[in-house]
Amino acid sequence: MTMTQGLSLALLVVVLVVAVWRRMNIGVLALAAALPILVLSHVTAAKMYASFPGDLLVLIAGVSLLFAHVERSGALSAVVEKVYATVGDRQLLVPWVGFVLAAALSSAGAFSTAPIAFLVPVVAHFGVRYRSSFYVSELAVVIGANSAGLSPLNPTGASVLTAAKRLHVHYSTWGLWAVSVLVAALVVLALQLLDRLRQRRGAAPVTPAPAVTTPEHAPEGEAPAVSKAYLWCSGLALPVFLALVLFAKWDVGLTAMALVALLQIAFRPPERAILDRVPWSSILLLTGLLTYLGLMQNIGTMKSIEGLLHHLGTGVALILVVAYMTALLCNIESSTLGVLNLMMPLVFTAFLGSGQLFLIVCAVCVPAALTVMNPVHVAGTLIIANSAREQQNTLFRRLFVLSVSLSLIVPGILGLVAAAS
Repeated sequence: MTMTQGLSLALLVVVLVVAVWRRMNIGVLALAAALPILVLSHVTAAKMYASFPGDLLVLIAGVSLLFAHVERSGALSAVVEKVYATVGDRQLLVPWVGFVLAAALSSAGAFSTAPIAFLVPVVAHFGVRYRSSFYVSELAVVIGANSAGLSPLNPTGASVLTAAKRLHVHYSTWGLWAVSVLVAALVVLALQLLDRLRQRRGAAPVTPAPAVTTPEHAPEGEAPAVSKAYLWCSGLALPVFLALVLFAKWDVGLTAMALVALLQIAFRPPERAILDRVPWSSILLLTGLLTYLGLMQNIGTMKSIEGLLHHLGTGVALILVVAYMTALLCNIESSTLGVLNLMMPLVFTAFLGSGQLFLIVCAVCVPAALTVMNPVHVAGTLIIANSAREQQNTLFRRLFVLSVSLSLIVPGILGLVAAAS
């Protein structure tokens, strides 16, 4: 490994440490770290920018804008209320409503933060009626949304696929999604059984905040769109989008943008309110990190890492180390998207050509998606904020213990399955 390659790797570690320490955007730090590498390596900026993931940027923005229309029009609220009305008082099914809704939205491409931010307060609203199911219902939303984010239509799943394509690696994208959703469902089922057992032993259930209301579809001071035509058209836009992407094989980002443009032209909701729903910070994180990783590949750092990793072998120890390291980083850094974009090039490099590659990808990605209820992350904070004030300290500890427990158990199980195959 040359001095410049070693420096690029060292700066990547510094970027991660500073991002966690100062709570800064990894993308900003990664682009700043690219400057000295460009100077020392004599790689042109134009060559580095060839790694800029423009397709992922369009995908994230397009799908986020489409979801914003679906939410603002009231179509999403109408579906949620209809589903809860259908479930009625069947308490055992209540947590699965949020799980299915969140997983469906993330699978269709909605950046997982969006369905979590919408559904967690909605679940708290219905939690007044379903008090004994509130805790598991909130967790089901978070776990379902993030785990289904490994869909190839979702920014997280698409970014994993992009890393694979850059290294000419192939794996089953929908297979990864299916494993992730299956593991997530088993975790939710286990949590539901454990929570019911706690309540039978006399433990008080976690309850929602007393004054929770359903979220507004527009910023304060602006009247949300109530046109039934807008509701129906935006609601139908999602199945049209899925049909065009899955069956006609149209580009995900451009298809979403086209539908967004039609909805905006036809119904003219406040454009600023729609644009505010795009996760610009995540876009900056993703584009900055991937551009820097592309620079590392241009100067040969990834090739040098590949050689070092091959000396270590591809056995069970290496699989477990990578899986646990990814889960640990996801507990520290709140962006699953950022962590997976950091780790997956190393995974694909280390296990290139391995017959166990698909299961190894599952062992790394699936646990990473399960730790999002950590109370220092946005999703965990939302759950706590929507719970009764007197229970928030206890809930903080429960969520932290749960996140750490999943990070210890799931990578080990999936890693051993991959190693044994």
